[in-house]
Amino acid sequence: MHIPSSDRPRAALAKAAVVAALIALAGCSQQDNSSTAADVPAATEEALAPAAELAAPAFSATLKRGDLMPLVFPGWEDKDKGRVGTVTLPDIGNDGKPVPDSEGEQQADVSPREVVRLDDTHAVMLTETVPLDDQGQPMDAHVAGAWIGAYFFEQGNDGWALSKRNDAVGYQGFMGSIGKTAVERIAPQRFVLTATSGSCWQGYCGSWLSVYELGASEVREMVSGIPMSASNGGADGACEQVLANERPETPPRGSCFEVEGSAQFALGTDDEPGEMRLVFSGTRTSGAGARAESVDSTVVYAYRKGSYVPGSGRNPVPSF
Repeated sequence: MHIPSSDRPRAALAKAAVVAALIALAGCSQQDNSSTAADVPAATEEALAPAAELAAPAFSATLKRGDLMPLVFPGWEDKDKGRVGTVTLPDIGNDGKPVPDSEGEQQADVSPREVVRLDDTHAVMLTETVPLDDQGQPMDAHVAGAWIGAYFFEQGNDGWALSKRNDAVGYQGFMGSIGKTAVERIAPQRFVLTATSGSCWQGYCGSWLSVYELGASEVREMVSGIPMSASNGGADGACEQVLANERPETPPRGSCFEVEGSAQFALGTDDEPGEMRLVFSGTRTSGAGARAESVDSTVVYAYRKGSYVPGSGRNPVPSF
């Protein structure tokens, strides 16, 4: 296209204005992008980074849970989004038990439960591990339990270092929880973990005890599924009155019970640990219309070849 000489200065000015506008627009775009990146919190950037890129520290100066967990799970923090870790677990079948030869890596919500210093140079941390579903949510339905994980540490010149791990020591519990845990001493240098899980179904409530022995490189199940408590007052309102020795307007439909036990451990020697005693108390009836009777009994479990086996006494907890 031919432009008259008299119009050429005006065209040049227009072209220059267009170029300047484009440069200014590009500058604004770059400025907006840089300010957006600067506004992203560091914690969010870490959360978006792949777990494999996070480096785990090699040592911990203490046996505090918050210091040990990052040694096992890089980037672990005690917050909702920070407790996710990669673990190797079996699948759980429809019967609620692990499926043989089904182990695979999974994402899970992992929380420390207990840390036990076994001797001067060995310690073990026990965790509660709840697998995540496809949406990244904990699998915590009523029938879903949780895994007990065990992580072993040795102390060297630089501090405590992870020496061995077992993500799947045992599976138990309900609602995505292994239940109540405690550490007990059964000999001067021998310890056990107790885990008591329980729940309710249509007014019937119960709890069960499992015991694990803690070693420097292994956590072993010693006994599992011992009934520790049971009640049915929620299923039959008349039972509450019967167990309080009151006469209800409508008799109960069957037996009534409210029984609870606790575990006690005798201190033995390192070669021969002490026995476990389960002490039960409560009230129960023998059938519909029967009077309430007190429950006061003890069941003794002896330590035999690494396990607790029934010795004397009968467990008074009713089944349902």
